[in-house]
Amino acid sequence: MNTNAENTLIRNIDVSLARAFVATAETGSMTAAAHLLNLTQGAISQQVKRLEELFGKQLFDRDHRTLSLTATGDRFLLHARRLISMNDEIWGLMSAPEFEGTVRLGVPRDIIRPFIPPILRSFGDSWPKVQVELVCKSTPILREALGKGEIDIALTTETDTPSAAERLLSEDLVWIAGRGGKVRHETPLPITITDDTCTFRSAMLRALEVAGKDWRLVGPVGTNDALLATVEADLALGSLLRSTVPEHIDILAPDENLPALKPFHINLYTRTSHSNPVVSQLADHIRDQFARRFRAGVAPMQRKAS
Repeated sequence: MNTNAENTLIRNIDVSLARAFVATAETGSMTAAAHLLNLTQGAISQQVKRLEELFGKQLFDRDHRTLSLTATGDRFLLHARRLISMNDEIWGLMSAPEFEGTVRLGVPRDIIRPFIPPILRSFGDSWPKVQVELVCKSTPILREALGKGEIDIALTTETDTPSAAERLLSEDLVWIAGRGGKVRHETPLPITITDDTCTFRSAMLRALEVAGKDWRLVGPVGTNDALLATVEADLALGSLLRSTVPEHIDILAPDENLPALKPFHINLYTRTSHSNPVVSQLADHIRDQFARRFRAGVAPMQRKAS
């Protein structure tokens, strides 16, 4: 007997196709998405094409050099993320070893928001029974806490990579200012920092002194949000790693008559005496995520000097 089965057939969405679509949408490039997913650019292109054929609709506008989502693609993006998240959660629950416990992770204030959320989210999907306690302090305090056993793993921002650490990423330290502000032209130059232990503080002040520029300190202001508010209000200049500067804050170009700042490195430290497999799993996950997400050119933000 002839039925309407063909018209009512439930179509299954391959999660790998959704993953390729989301990676392409988030990075704006199939090449960057390929790096992120450890695939070839051709494989990403084929997966996106298969997804478009499945829906019978175009998901990306390919009329320009940079890919952009169509209205249909934009509508699908949120649901694709949910599909991937549910898939990864189920996979983690069903296939992960029964690691349980708590890991204390220390991260400096200046890199926590741009870098850490996607790392912790993917780790939580893979190891749902592991609790990560986040400690947000400056680099010197985190290194001291690691030595005392108060935290298990530390990420730091430093101008070098000591033998006890592993370098994950190198970034330019840049001067930042409020959009179209005037304090960049003042003498003495107003400078703001989060606190006296901030590693960017010595880099800024040393560069100004070598250049013979007069300066005055505004603050310390206590938190990264307070620092950004002070800069945005045009009360002082500050500094951040280039890829962590919000879009509404100016990155000052070299012709702004300011001295160049030394590059900084994001380093990974673990307690050498630690044999906890849960700590080792988080350390391995951080290494993997930095290599796949950030070294591959998929930085949290891509900013140029204004």
